[in-house]
Amino acid sequence: MNTSLCHAVLKSPALIGCWALLFLCSGCQDQGGDLPPVTNANQNTGGSVNPGPPIQPADQMLGNAPTPASAPTPDSAKKEFQLTARTDLFGSTISILDGATSEVIEEFTLTKGELTHEFTIPREKTVVVQANAFGHVQQSAPVQLTKNEEVSVEFDLLGEADFRELIKSATCLVRIPDGGFGSGFLYGDRQTIVTAAHCVAAKNVGDLKYTFYPDESREVTYENARLLFYDQKQDVAVLRLAEPVSEEHYWLWSGGSAAQGDEVLVMGNPGRNGEYDPMYARSCKVAAVRPDELRLDVEIYPGYSGGPVVRSGTTQVLGVVSYKIIQSDNYEQVGYSFARSSDIAGDAFTQWINLSEELQEGHITRVEDRYSREFGRNLAHNAAIAYYGDSAVYTIICISLLQDYKIHMIRKLAELPPLTLSQRRLVLKKAHEEYLKDIAPDIAEKVRERVSPKLRGTHLDSEHKLIMEDESVSRTVKDSLEKSRAAYLQLKEAAETIVKKKKGEDRTAEEFEMFILELWGDVRFNAEEVITATAPR
Repeated sequence: MNTSLCHAVLKSPALIGCWALLFLCSGCQDQGGDLPPVTNANQNTGGSVNPGPPIQPADQMLGNAPTPASAPTPDSAKKEFQLTARTDLFGSTISILDGATSEVIEEFTLTKGELTHEFTIPREKTVVVQANAFGHVQQSAPVQLTKNEEVSVEFDLLGEADFRELIKSATCLVRIPDGGFGSGFLYGDRQTIVTAAHCVAAKNVGDLKYTFYPDESREVTYENARLLFYDQKQDVAVLRLAEPVSEEHYWLWSGGSAAQGDEVLVMGNPGRNGEYDPMYARSCKVAAVRPDELRLDVEIYPGYSGGPVVRSGTTQVLGVVSYKIIQSDNYEQVGYSFARSSDIAGDAFTQWINLSEELQEGHITRVEDRYSREFGRNLAHNAAIAYYGDSAVYTIICISLLQDYKIHMIRKLAELPPLTLSQRRLVLKKAHEEYLKDIAPDIAEKVRERVSPKLRGTHLDSEHKLIMEDESVSRTVKDSLEKSRAAYLQLKEAAETIVKKKKGEDRTAEEFEMFILELWGDVRFNAEEVITATAPR
């Protein structure tokens, strides 16, 4: 074979394949069909044979030879560096100031859960990192960049007193047109409010009002918010204000998963005797964690509903205060303080905020339309829960007063000298009348003061009227709700008047106890009928 042809074959991958095919074909044409013996190209066969250049690796033959890795550019040769600015408050605006002139070179406002941002700064430029949040401004010492740097600018507002004021500035009172109220909080920005779904109890969502307390002497109220998310089953709602609140208000963001034993702060409006108070904070712990649900280790009053559950010492919100009815014939184990995971609101907010303006408006229109169509049904559901929970409270009041009455009568009996049966009856009758006149009212008032914040149905009259007028609520649901309400009102009256007259005569202690427990049973049975029939779909 011509040696120049060999060189060409060996240098071309395509010709290698062709040469192999020809070689096999030539073997097939040999008369004996035997392949010729293989000869070492470097073997001296008597002639002077040039073996040609050595065969190169395949990657080099295909022109894919790797380029040598370039050495990293040393800091001394770099023209610019990365400056990572870090702060400890969500929503901060981070500015890079010229160290000589204090002019703003670049700035960035953190969104959602961001606490850091990276800037590119020219070599040896002296800069100052400034963070602005919640009406506070903090600056770093001047930094001259000769390498990549990370600079932290912290506000140090997460101590006990400042921390509570910070969370308070993000929390608002949600006022319902019928006089009811709950709580809510700013989430993700200064224009979005998260609350409990049962706090959105207005036929027209725009009628709800949101009152913030920037300081002890001021309150600022906003209205006409739009509903961008509403989930009755999860008991979470997200609303959008027409304009952002002022920068003196902070906003919160989800802070990951909660764990049993986590120390948390609950902020909201406890309410007393049906009246709202300024915002209060309450410290407690997470008693149990379930998917999308936290149980708190203290009883949280209804006015806190919709308020934030914040991990102590941080601005990370873990949950939205809710309430859960445990359907039980034991009136002492009916309600518990729960919180729904803040991730429910976080997911809804993130999905909505990433839409175009046109799609955002369309989404809100659909949510509000569905809310309006299901308003009566949802209101009936919440009213039944209120009758159920409040009747359990009134039953506890009545039974506790009855126990106190029995102790009072036993003591009177123990103080008596030996008497005839008729004399004992006269003395006990007098003791009974004294208890009802002089002792029971004081005890009842103290009990009512203690339990009044626990009552959820402080404005049930107006809600009941709306439900009865709503044509979307079935007749069956209305009838069951009427029966539950009738028994509830009797229980409420019994708790307020202690022992109700029966045909002109006082009930005995035993009769009174049976009367109360029968009323509790009537409320529970009919309220459960409504709760089941109106359960979120």
